[in-house]
Amino acid sequence: MSTSFYHAELSRALSEQAFGLARFDVSRGSSPHEATASVTLLEGRTIRITLTARGYQLDGDQIFESIEGLLQAVSAAYEGRRREALFSRLRSLS
Repeated sequence: MSTSFYHAELSRALSEQAFGLARFDVSRGSSPHEATASVTLLEGRTIRITLTARGYQLDGDQIFESIEGLLQAVSAAYEGRRREALFSRLRSLS
C-alpha cells in the first residue's frame, strides 16, 4: 500500500524541522485524507500533529498554515534552534 500525500508531506515537513525536535513518528495508520504524528519537543513534552486539507492541527484543536508556525507557537526551544540554524546559514553566505 502506498503512502498518502498527507503522510508523505507530514513526514517531509517534520524531517525538515528535525533540528528543533527531540523526535517524531508519523503513524502508519493515517488515512488517505490525513496523517498524524507524535512529536516530542525539545522541552520533553509530546504533542500530536495532524495534517489535513485544512492545515496542521495541534492535538485536535488549533489549526496552523505551516508546520513552522505550529512549532513556534508551542516550543520556545524550537524557536531558539530555528534562529540558530538561520544565523548559521547566513554566516556561511558571507
